[in-house]
This record gives sequence, C-alpha cells and structure tokens, in this order.
Amino acid sequence: MRCLLVDSHSHLAEDELKPLLESILISCRKSGTIIFTNSSNLQSSIQNIAIAESNRDLVKAFVGVHPWEAQHYDDKAFNDLVTDKMEHVSGIGEIGLDGKYSSIIPLETQKETFERQLEAAEKHELPISVHSRRAQDHVLDILETFSLGGVLLHWFSGSEEQMRRGLDSGYFFGFGPTVVYSKGAKRLLGKCDQDRVLVETDSPVHYGACFENRVSTPLLVYSVAYSVSNIFKKSLEETLNIILENSQNYIGRRIVWR
Repeated sequence: MRCLLVDSHSHLAEDELKPLLESILISCRKSGTIIFTNSSNLQSSIQNIAIAESNRDLVKAFVGVHPWEAQHYDDKAFNDLVTDKMEHVSGIGEIGLDGKYSSIIPLETQKETFERQLEAAEKHELPISVHSRRAQDHVLDILETFSLGGVLLHWFSGSEEQMRRGLDSGYFFGFGPTVVYSKGAKRLLGKCDQDRVLVETDSPVHYGACFENRVSTPLLVYSVAYSVSNIFKKSLEETLNIILENSQNYIGRRIVWR
C-alpha cells in the first residue's frame, strides 16, 4: 500500500505557484502527496476553496487572513465565506501574530483579527494553522483562552520551553525544509514529541543553503520527511506512517485517498 505524505502548510493560491499549479497537482497525485493549502486573505481563501473543490482527495483548503493582512480583515465577509463553503473548508489558516511586523501593523490590530478568526474556528470546530514569529508567548496566551480542536504552530521558531508549553496543551508543530540544513531546527525537532510532529514546505518560500534559493513546491516535503526520519532514528516508511497519523489527528478525520 502506498504511503501518503501530507504537506501540512503550503500556499497553492500564491501567484508564484499559479503557472506551476497543474504540474504540481499531477505530481502530487502520482506521489501520494496531500496538500493543506493555506490562505493569506479573503481572495486567496476563495481561490484555495476552488482548488480544493476540484481536487477533493488531494487538496484541503484552509481559509484565513494572515497577520500581515490584518488591517484588511472583514469579519462578516470571512464568516459568510466559511458558512457558505463549509463543505470545502478543512481549517482556518494562516492566522496569528507576527512580532517582526508590529511596527507596520500594530500588534493590537493583529490580535483582534486573530481572535475573530479563532472564534470562527471554535464555532465550527475547525483546526487552525498558526503563524507565531517573534510573538510565541502572545500566541500561546491567546490560544489558551479558546476551546480549540487541532492547533498547528506552523514553522515554529520559538524556544524549547515555549514548545513544551504548546505540547502540554496538545498542539502540533510544523517543521519545514530548514530541518535539512539548520542545526537549530534539527535540535528543536529532536525535542518535540514524535506524535505531535507535522511536516510542511510553506511553498512557495525560497530556501537557501542546499536548495539554491529556488521556488519551493509541496514536493519538497519528501526531503523534510527524510530528515525527520534520521532525527527520529526510524525508517522512512515508519516516519511516513507517523506523520500521516499525526496529520489525521490534527484535522480530526481520516484522509481518504481515492
């Protein structure tokens, strides 16, 4: 039986991937790669839903407004979209806080947008994919005030203590291509509970080092999984099964491959 692999955080609706989208989907279907495609605003949320509608077994749409777009958040429009398209919405993301951008978009504005979307996730019992760069403690404080299902701290770059706090709350942690070459990312992964690890590409992010700053796609997730297997000290097949099980636990349902 084929081992499926989930890219838990990608951005298929980004302009940089649009010329590649058809070939990405064909390759992912052949390789058994499931994509959780995240959004940055209302427009990309609508586009991701359309991609998921046409590729139901392959693509799961997460809708959301990124903290960089927090000032443009429209609560009614967002909630109407979630309600109207609930059949095709698998989660809420990418949402959260970004301390690096607080001088451009005030943290209070980001916080209000984040909390409104958490309310929608709580109401509809949807998993969330969270951005927390340079705001990990603030994010954890806010998350703890909600009753949430699956929580993924995507591309987590906080401390071991902050990660332990998230693990104690039952959260999942996303590790991407940086675990192939970054000692810090490898060390953090080594401290994470294996049943809380997810893998991601955050494509179309450009990664340096061994990836030569090329545009990434969801297929890069296999390099991530291989690095994870080395750190887990398990075979690649065992690691793929762990990641698939974790991914299903995160979204709260089995992933059915047709």
